[in-house]
Amino acid sequence: MSRAFTITAADTHLDGVDTLGDGPPLLFLNDDFSTQRHWGRVLRRLDGKYRTVTFDARGRGRSGTSSDYSLRGAIDDVDRVIEATALTRPVLVGSSHGATLALCYAAEYPELVGGLVLVDGAYPVSVLDEHGKKRVHERFRGRGWARRVPARPGRAVRLSPRECAEAVIATDEVNGQLIADYSELRCPTTLVAGHGTFPAGLEQEEGARRLATARAVASSDRTTLLVTTCGGYGRILDKDPGIVVTAIEDVIGRSAPAAAVSTGTRWRGAA
Repeated sequence: MSRAFTITAADTHLDGVDTLGDGPPLLFLNDDFSTQRHWGRVLRRLDGKYRTVTFDARGRGRSGTSSDYSLRGAIDDVDRVIEATALTRPVLVGSSHGATLALCYAAEYPELVGGLVLVDGAYPVSVLDEHGKKRVHERFRGRGWARRVPARPGRAVRLSPRECAEAVIATDEVNGQLIADYSELRCPTTLVAGHGTFPAGLEQEEGARRLATARAVASSDRTTLLVTTCGGYGRILDKDPGIVVTAIEDVIGRSAPAAAVSTGTRWRGAA
């Protein structure tokens, strides 16, 4: 049974779906320019085995627009969703930007997270120099109109070209500082990395660097790495959703039973 929900978040609202299941709770965090619908192939393979919660980030899908698309705001929104849905130590499953968000949340609130599945994201390396940042802005200016047209109802991304570019650059900058967060992880973590065919040019080099850093952080006893060749960067949810399910079950198998959560020292952003 599924229940749609809406949560007030700062100057906007977040729309999501909470689906009941018998196993541990899973909270899915989307990439920068996708909506909760992008998890469909993964959710179908889970087939109701676990409780799942998905939601659209600010300015995406059915959620409202906002004056704040920062990572800080996104972390606060994860906290709001966990509180509103009464999730106890969920496994956070994030894709691309959502993986970075999941790791940052776990670093800030380690007692509230049961595990992490990081899909093609949270690579602890920054790949954009000043020229690269300029290219990102140019890319979004060149196709900015397309970002505002939904393929189907509920799939729109309503950020401006400038906001889209700034979101990508901000995530890249945070990624370059994630080594410290990996070293402090207390929960079981599985990284899912793409190692398929990349477009020619700089993207091929970026993919190799990301995979190398994933192998490095996976040397921890809490962190494992799964690599798929079914599609390159950004294509795993479409091309190989089964490996994401494998990663989820790996993390659940290594997770400690849900413990009582102390909120005495927990900081919350204003609702």
